Amino acid sequence: MLQSQETIAAPAPEPGGARSWIRPLLIAGNYSAPLLLFGTHFQFPWLIAAAVCVHSCFSYAIASPTCGWLGPVVTRFRPRGNDVWLTIDDGPVGEASVWLGKELARRGARATFFVKGDNLARDPEIGKALIAEGHTLANHTQTHPATLFWWTRPVTLRAEIDQCNEALREAGVAVRRWFRSPVGLKHVFLQPTLASRGMRLIAWNVRGRDGLNCDPDAVARRVGARVAPGAVIVLHEGKKRSNEAILRVVDELQERGYSFVIPDDGQLI
Repeated sequence: MLQSQETIAAPAPEPGGARSWIRPLLIAGNYSAPLLLFGTHFQFPWLIAAAVCVHSCFSYAIASPTCGWLGPVVTRFRPRGNDVWLTIDDGPVGEASVWLGKELARRGARATFFVKGDNLARDPEIGKALIAEGHTLANHTQTHPATLFWWTRPVTLRAEIDQCNEALREAGVAVRRWFRSPVGLKHVFLQPTLASRGMRLIAWNVRGRDGLNCDPDAVARRVGARVAPGAVIVLHEGKKRSNEAILRVVDELQERGYSFVIPDDGQLI
């Protein structure tokens, strides 16, 4: 049996230098530009162009999972050899998750399951079974409000994170330190909310697009073409062939000499 859920947390780092100014500038520019345009009755073409540019940058920061303009985002880690980090979203999904956890452990592969709190709360024993196999669980919101996550009220944002953390606690997760937003979307209050809880936003730099088309051959081909040591791979549960696709990726990468590990906080970039 592999090592159980880690219990050591690192505080979420604050961005330094020039990057610390990007978030407030983007927020201020995005919300003040329309007021300026209306106040000047759209008389200045340069102001219109500037408003469009600022809003486009703001929209990109919200929609791009790997963009760090609204706060630090982990997309890779410093490996100790040919290590990669397998992260699995949207579970748990009953006995299929338990079986997957066992199969990964049998292969010597560890993974982090970014779980929906609602799913975990229905059967915390599934989470405990995954932890017993050496995997870790992390926060993927309580209800996975994918479409409107970026627009939800701050109080709702906090509830989504806190309720999922409570479900994780009930499943035996001693420290709740990692968060992944639905489909990688951001929220203007996400970073301060996470920082106040000692949590870090985890994205990815390799994906199989299995949420759209869970064909194991295609998924393994996409991951295999992009993977490198230190990669954060994102795959999903819940599709008809999800487990087959995940294990195909693991088997093929292990044949190429990769190891599936869960990095320490100090390794995250």
